[in-house]
Amino acid sequence: MKRSFAIALLVLLAALVAISYMAKRPKPKTPVIVLPEKISFFFTDPLRPENPSHCIDTILIGAIDASTRCIDAAIYGFDRTNILNAFLRAHQRGVVIRIVTEKDIYDNPRYRPTYQAMQEAGIPVKLDNNVSKYEYLMHNKFIVIDRHRVWTGSCNLTYAGFTYNGNDAVLIDSRDLAEAYTLEFEEMFLYNRWGERKSDNNEELFSIGGKKVELYISPSDMVETQVIKKIDSARSSIFLAMFYLTNDHIYTAIKRAIERGVTVKAVLDERGASNNHSEALKLVRNENGVIDALSGLVHHKFCVIDKDGPDPIVITGSANWSRAGMNYNDDNTLIIHDRSAADAYFAQWCKLCDDATCLYPHSADTSPPEPPRVTYHHYNRGPCHARIEWNTSQIAATSYNLYRSETPDGPYELVANISKKEALKSSDYQKAEEKDGMEGSYYAHYDDFDVSPGITYYYVLTTLVGDIESSYSNVYSEKIQPAPAAPNTFSLIWSTANQ
Repeated sequence: MKRSFAIALLVLLAALVAISYMAKRPKPKTPVIVLPEKISFFFTDPLRPENPSHCIDTILIGAIDASTRCIDAAIYGFDRTNILNAFLRAHQRGVVIRIVTEKDIYDNPRYRPTYQAMQEAGIPVKLDNNVSKYEYLMHNKFIVIDRHRVWTGSCNLTYAGFTYNGNDAVLIDSRDLAEAYTLEFEEMFLYNRWGERKSDNNEELFSIGGKKVELYISPSDMVETQVIKKIDSARSSIFLAMFYLTNDHIYTAIKRAIERGVTVKAVLDERGASNNHSEALKLVRNENGVIDALSGLVHHKFCVIDKDGPDPIVITGSANWSRAGMNYNDDNTLIIHDRSAADAYFAQWCKLCDDATCLYPHSADTSPPEPPRVTYHHYNRGPCHARIEWNTSQIAATSYNLYRSETPDGPYELVANISKKEALKSSDYQKAEEKDGMEGSYYAHYDDFDVSPGITYYYVLTTLVGDIESSYSNVYSEKIQPAPAAPNTFSLIWSTANQ
């Protein structure tokens, strides 16, 4: 009896030891999936912005949905709900997510709800601490997935970024490149280093799927110098699609290329070209560039060098070709040596150039004419009125009708008829014409003051050629802001007297 009891006790102890071992045994980690090294390129289609088959955010969502371990994202503007939901799904299935962003963007009422939704779900969001007196930006748009996949480029995670704006993205499967981006991310997220406080700690040269790739981080990697070297190496052609071209050192390198016989052509964003420091108008004046015709921005920052030569190069990334983008902001620039990349980016450049110089200016030649394009990129909104801005480069147009409604589906009522002469006179580019001897802008605006604060109004425009009227343009909406509150005179006097 005692022997049976002893045996039973031993069996029980053995079972308890086994259970204890299993409880303490570390859970197996999610298996690491090693993907073949690959570089893929994607472009928004601002000429068909509402076509879901042309929306590249589905590529990014697919990459996030495929994540199994971790995601590090250094992002700027962010209001795209479907991408937010992809992050939240990944978080719910146990993927570790870390975010860094620009403080001014986080404080913007347009973007704050998206970031707060992630924080409320338990995703940490770190704000930049760049305390420079010049207020330089955390301007990156890169995402590292599972430490082997990188998404980067010019595209903010916003509605306009994926629809009306011209943008590009690169998706790269490379563990080495992902490690370099992770080091950059952790300088900001873990060590609170931003801008000029960061160290140069990343690899810069990579071989990815047999292709030479260079990565330069602003401001630590002397990006301006690297870009100028590539421009100076050009022997046959340079094609640029640029939001801002305000860096005079880079422009001087472009001039040197022109002087030695290199073909230089640029598609330049209207807003960027109207910047007081822009070099873009000089390129246009010398027939080396054109101003875009899109409803949104040409938000690209890409350049194709020697596309038909033995070493075709693409330069792209998040950094504008400005002093800040190259030397002060937190940004990243890729230089890709690859013919397929050059072909893909040149094809995108041709679409933008053809639209600016061939397609859109003649869009009023048909009967009925095509409608104008109401833009999504004016930044001079003010209180107590709505500003409607549109592209007026349709050569045959004689006037425009502006219609308004308080609901997006109408009915729309006529607000004003604006002659082509009046439209051109309203152009913000007239200042540039007076200053620089340039051709005037294609963009006009109309300020509607017959509005009430707090109400959202919806606007459409039509093109008229004589009495023949086009269909409605794309819809533009604006919520009218109230006038700023008047200062309290008594309090102001009291405060001044007591300083």
